[in-house]
Amino acid sequence: MPDSTPPHGDENGHEPTDGYKGPADITVGEQHATVEVELSGHFDPIVGRHVWRGRLREFGGALTPGTPSGPGTEVTLRIQAGDGRTATATGRITEIDLWGSHMIDGISAPPY
Repeated sequence: MPDSTPPHGDENGHEPTDGYKGPADITVGEQHATVEVELSGHFDPIVGRHVWRGRLREFGGALTPGTPSGPGTEVTLRIQAGDGRTATATGRITEIDLWGSHMIDGISAPPY
């Protein structure tokens, strides 16, 4: 039986990315915290840019009570790269999953 996986990218033709899984410093308004994140994405030729999304674990509990954390909240992520540089990106909370993790969609270049 032949392999049905395309030679490059996923079944939709998207180029693979490694993404990022690990700690990230987050900022919402004036509030700062560190949470575990899982981010991934791909280049989308229709919108002409890299599209990324992911999960923020323990996001709501890491912020001071009363800090916005629901869908539509803009979040800045800072990730320390292995080469010592810091990558920054902006995303927007889209939903809260069944396990209480906050899902984020990127609105800037990815931080990985």
